[in-house]
Amino acid sequence: MNQLQISTQEISKYKDTITQFLKDNTLYDCLAHHNQLIVLDQTFTCWEVFQIFVEDNIEESLFWNSDISNYDGVFTHSDLIKVLLKLYENAFHNKSSLQQSGPLFNVIEEESEDQEESTQKNLSQKQQPRELNDDQKLRLIYEMKTISIRQWNRILKEDMESSIGFIQGRNDERLYDACVKIVKSGTSRLFVVDPETLMFQGVIHQKDILSFLIKGFTQYLGTILKQQNNILSQHQISIKAFFSTYNRQIEIITCKENETVYQVFYTMMHNHKSYIIPIVNSNDQYLGQINRRDILLIIKNGLFELFSQTASQLLVFLQNEKARIPAYQYYSKQFFSMDQTIKEVVENLVLSDSSALISLSSNRQIQAIITISDILRFILKDAY
Repeated sequence: MNQLQISTQEISKYKDTITQFLKDNTLYDCLAHHNQLIVLDQTFTCWEVFQIFVEDNIEESLFWNSDISNYDGVFTHSDLIKVLLKLYENAFHNKSSLQQSGPLFNVIEEESEDQEESTQKNLSQKQQPRELNDDQKLRLIYEMKTISIRQWNRILKEDMESSIGFIQGRNDERLYDACVKIVKSGTSRLFVVDPETLMFQGVIHQKDILSFLIKGFTQYLGTILKQQNNILSQHQISIKAFFSTYNRQIEIITCKENETVYQVFYTMMHNHKSYIIPIVNSNDQYLGQINRRDILLIIKNGLFELFSQTASQLLVFLQNEKARIPAYQYYSKQFFSMDQTIKEVVENLVLSDSSALISLSSNRQIQAIITISDILRFILKDAY
């Protein structure tokens, strides 16, 4: 049996087997032993938080509010980018961030949701800051080192990821139910709670779930298929089945190589909230990609002036930096092919540092982008 001969019914059975595997395992089974939560006090300055993210290479941090003796926010790579963009923008316009009122990006609040994306993008391009002079650079660093997260508290609640609240699950909860929560909420993580102490035990990301599937599902599937006397193999399910049944029609968003780094990150966060932004030339040929984690390398080197440089210049910088870091060499998968199986694509997603893969045509134009979120939605399509 080849990939093209697999019927819709057989694909449905395959997905049902995956969901049963998720139902047979709990959050505790999936929670990595090395997984630990980082908790920071809201009195920490933006600069201190940035440095902790870089030095500890963390994905997120919880904030502790001593006034209420409880957690009061989640800070992620997305929030790093949003704060940096706003601080940079204020420095360019010679404005004090402490005197700002309203959400972090007022331009977003002022626009209705049904306006065209092109209008929003043109407005952001018109207002985007350029290179900072020496005084503006000093203002940028000064505000990073003096403004505390507590002072950004209202902004955190209105504009950052913490606004969606803590997506939680008990450690004895079925992994399937946790996946449904993640998909419905549109977030990429779930905080695991001990049902007896009600304390956070850790955090599970979408990538953790896929990794757990890869480790445990092959043997599980083999046992099920043997019991059912079924010869269908997971290696025979083509990724084409995903694109033929998922039917998710989303415009592929790219940035040109001559657009500024500021505009690339702005597009990533506010026009489409993408995992990655592919960079293309004037012929729409793929040159490289910029993802959310790349902000850490900018912070690590203190090269905030990169925001005024071009996307192609940032790609060169990232290539040189990542060549020095062994972990980036391991988690370096960027592409997938329509000839691959779902299993192969999932394995490459786990080995991607951006949680997304790109399919290119023979002339290096982008055909499709697939994310971990897409895979989970595909598996759980009938559950939400």
